[in-house]
Amino acid sequence: MPEIYIYVLLAMIGACLGSFINVVALRTLSGDDWVRAPSTCFACPRRLGFGENLPIIGWFRRGGYCACGDRRFPVRYLGVELVLGGLLPLAFWQLDLAVFVSFLPFILMASVIFLTDLESFIIPDRVSLGGMVLGLVLATADAPGLPSLQQAVYGGVGGFALIYAINAVYKLLRKRDGMGFGDVKLMAMLGVWFGPVSLLPILFAASMAGAVFGIAIILLARTAHAYQPDHQSEWGADRAPIKIPMQVPFGCFLVPAAFGWLLFVPHALLA
Repeated sequence: MPEIYIYVLLAMIGACLGSFINVVALRTLSGDDWVRAPSTCFACPRRLGFGENLPIIGWFRRGGYCACGDRRFPVRYLGVELVLGGLLPLAFWQLDLAVFVSFLPFILMASVIFLTDLESFIIPDRVSLGGMVLGLVLATADAPGLPSLQQAVYGGVGGFALIYAINAVYKLLRKRDGMGFGDVKLMAMLGVWFGPVSLLPILFAASMAGAVFGIAIILLARTAHAYQPDHQSEWGADRAPIKIPMQVPFGCFLVPAAFGWLLFVPHALLA
């Protein structure tokens, strides 16, 4: 089979997995069964047909609306399908085949974490803790690309301690939590899969991305003169700025930083 067809096939598989991850993330948050329950409309109990379940195509076929036409899906659901459709071929291209197979479960679990954190500021324990356990099992089995069991343990403990300590210092200074405990467990999971050498680079990249994102949101709000009427403020008489959500889900920056480490850091550093 020509190589181009392998990448096209992986893009199709990635889009299908993206659609599945959307379902897993939403049903994990709602507590519904995502294994046996059939695909249904988000706004009504009608069961979806085959064409409506097709990733990407099904979205455009419905015009971005649910099957009954009463509710518009957030564009991020389409985005997950597109991103996974591109991420799998990229990972296959960048990594050795054995490393690609080893890290495929991580890519899927991290994608679920990204979506649940983005959706509800929640990182489910069954995913983060399950990811830690799976990483330790694969490290024990000397899976290609993963650190040794000793390094995986060091990475898990180090990741947990690093975020926990940062949050403790922040809480001491600001009298409130800077990050949720889900971020602590997510960083421990990343440490298990990538080893202790990855912790500071991943944390630095995620922090820089979060800072740039936050600054961009503030500047865009000011540039657009986003404000509420009937309130005195420095923005002008009878005008007050709309409250900007300063609590950004940090997991949404940790996960892309981890993907960057996996795909673009020389393989020798992963072991």
